[in-house]
Amino acid sequence: MEMTLSPTQAAICEACTTILRRAAGPARARELRAEGGADGRLLDLLADAGYLDLALNAETGPLSAALVTELAATHLALAPIGVRSLVVPAVAPAGDLPNLVAIVDAAIPGPVRYAAEAEALIVIDGHEARILQAAEFTATAASTLFGYPMATVELHGKGVDLAPGSGDVARRWWRVAIAAEIAGTARAAFDLTSDHLIGRVQFGKPLAAFQAIQHRMMETHVLIEGARWLAREAAFHGAPAERAASAALAAAEAAGRTLFEVHQLSGSIGFTNEYDLTLSSLRLQALRVEAGGAAGHSKALVTGRWL
Repeated sequence: MEMTLSPTQAAICEACTTILRRAAGPARARELRAEGGADGRLLDLLADAGYLDLALNAETGPLSAALVTELAATHLALAPIGVRSLVVPAVAPAGDLPNLVAIVDAAIPGPVRYAAEAEALIVIDGHEARILQAAEFTATAASTLFGYPMATVELHGKGVDLAPGSGDVARRWWRVAIAAEIAGTARAAFDLTSDHLIGRVQFGKPLAAFQAIQHRMMETHVLIEGARWLAREAAFHGAPAERAASAALAAAEAAGRTLFEVHQLSGSIGFTNEYDLTLSSLRLQALRVEAGGAAGHSKALVTGRWL
């Protein structure tokens, strides 16, 4: 995999960024948080521009889809873009599913992101997976501080079985999507904190001038960049189990460290609802435990590597 973007990838990122700057961002995230919903309008815009189906195009592929997922997270998009652009194309034929799709592993209890708003639900059950339409499951919204709309799910329909082994495929691409989303979300929190440290003056110097703070920020930066490139590498190689698990594990660790550092270094302002930090940082708590969290990713990595 090349470490620099191709002209096509650079053009995709530039055009997608234009859409995200106009349709996403902190103001839109606050609006959606107050409403308690997902951004169907943004999904429609990205779908109309072709950005949700990049993985199916031989000239762009899953890596471009991972780049869009990362960018959307950096711009605080509140929609299951990673699931729709990375997981869905891997397990379902093009055009068979709507834009707003949630995903759940039957073996992992707990609330599901975007389930209450989802028009379809991918259910992973061991090595297999199936798709349920909205009428085949009930989602009850759950109260959460994690920055995403969450819901408990009750299945009351069998749905449509996907191809044999589709559960493993969906799980691998789900991990790649999580890693890309963490990389973008952590970057948003990190950049905001960097700006704060540069502008905040103590003892006659910007906080960013103190070496101890520089070390902490650099260590966090390295973890975020590691997650970013592991996610891109896994997408480029087609999400083999070992690479997907490695990316998700590194991202979960980066999420935990980023959450700790950005709030420690932002001080009390970082905990106020008026400050934009919580729009990204609190999402990291949900992302770092999704799909089994670090323990689940570690087990998958060991299985893919040695078993």
